[in-house]
Amino acid sequence: MMKKTLCFILLFILFLSSCGVTELPEADISSSALPEEEYIPDTSVFGVAFASNESADPYTTPSKINFELCGLICEPLFAVSETFEVTPVLCSDYTYSDREYTFNIKSGVTFSDGSALSPSDVEYSLRAAAENGSYFASSLSVVESIRSSNSKGYVKVRLKYDNARFPALLDIPIVKSGTRKNIFPIGTGIYAPKDDKTALVTRDNHHSGKKNHYQVIALHDVASSDELVFEFDSHNISLLASDPTGTSQLIPSSLAERTNVPSTLFHYVGFNTRKPLFSDKNNRRAVARAIDRDSAASGDFALMGNAAALPVHPVSALYNHSAAESLSYQPDTPLPFNDALTILVNSENSGKVAVCKRIAETLTRLGAPTTVRALPFDEYTRALSSGDFDLYYAEVALGSDFDITRLVAGSLNFGGFYDASLSAGVAAYLGGDEGLSQFFTAFCDTIPFAPVLFKDTAVYTEKNFFEKINPSSQNIYHDFCNWKIRSSV
Repeated sequence: MMKKTLCFILLFILFLSSCGVTELPEADISSSALPEEEYIPDTSVFGVAFASNESADPYTTPSKINFELCGLICEPLFAVSETFEVTPVLCSDYTYSDREYTFNIKSGVTFSDGSALSPSDVEYSLRAAAENGSYFASSLSVVESIRSSNSKGYVKVRLKYDNARFPALLDIPIVKSGTRKNIFPIGTGIYAPKDDKTALVTRDNHHSGKKNHYQVIALHDVASSDELVFEFDSHNISLLASDPTGTSQLIPSSLAERTNVPSTLFHYVGFNTRKPLFSDKNNRRAVARAIDRDSAASGDFALMGNAAALPVHPVSALYNHSAAESLSYQPDTPLPFNDALTILVNSENSGKVAVCKRIAETLTRLGAPTTVRALPFDEYTRALSSGDFDLYYAEVALGSDFDITRLVAGSLNFGGFYDASLSAGVAAYLGGDEGLSQFFTAFCDTIPFAPVLFKDTAVYTEKNFFEKINPSSQNIYHDFCNWKIRSSV
């Protein structure tokens, strides 16, 4: 993994944009314009990429495309949709009391080798996902213990602190005990790999009762980004995912359609509350209202972001639009201070730098001369850790529960923020929907940081191949059986 993926320490980069031999460089948005002539693809066949020189361990594989394949061959306890709705998959029902969940495992489910899914398989998978080095370790850091009972059909998970939203974090592939290190793990998904690893084949009589579009999905072995692009442009690979606003570029064929997928990649401006200026919540609020979030999302991030004034994705039913309005952009309101400021940002992402320049221009115009201090990643993280900033611009992969504990009371609290009312608000939010109002009231009153946007990921498909697809940020093949495919002429 390249050094930028060491951001597991800071969680600035989500796995789906992680590195490895199959890392996707990102697309130039202007290249996705479609030609005027009508293109008719062959929708009778569907192919996907596979990196045979890497494992498909869903918890630690360095291959992004192999991780994506797990969405076809494995299933989670719960699936999280593109609007962050949580649906049981391998869990039939559950109870929650005194920080302990009891997940009853669905009966009648079999792995692709014919063996029955058991609670011990789920325990094995969750323990693997919680290990250091796993892509899910941060999400599962709230877990205190895991135990299962095959005879009683349950898995019990005890948490370190109350979180009634924990099921949203369990969109994690479940595999058969002992198989995570196989070339392909054994899963309960709608497809299973052929023995020769050249294709995925549909599983008849799947427990979901769903019917697949394709009996066979061809696997195309790729060993580099160039090969991946070639296979896509040659119409051998029908789908690929990428981050068009990252630090490198993938330029797919002009015969490609892009679907934006809401993610939990959260961008925000942090404050150094150890300094007297930003120990005052009114000054923090003034900065929050000086951020043109809509321009950042549509311009600086090229329509690959969703403006958000709260730390919950605006497509989620949890988002409070009335509360967000209290922090909305006010371009003509003078600041209550005139101190010179510096905003710290990673220089390796042009979109982030552009947002910071926009914020600096507004703050300067409103009375506080502001400069942008753009540093390479290593220097940027050192400055953050040492508190060498007034303001900083950051990206973090929140969980699908939108828990901000790490940002205000954990390893990502670089500005030294603390407020008892916000801590109580976060606890109320994690306690259930009855705590939403208390949380948003406390957040808008204390302004621990200033939300900017949630970044999208992108899924590219051949032009005119699909009428509708439903990828999610965790699984690009989410709800694959219900995708609508156009008929070839």
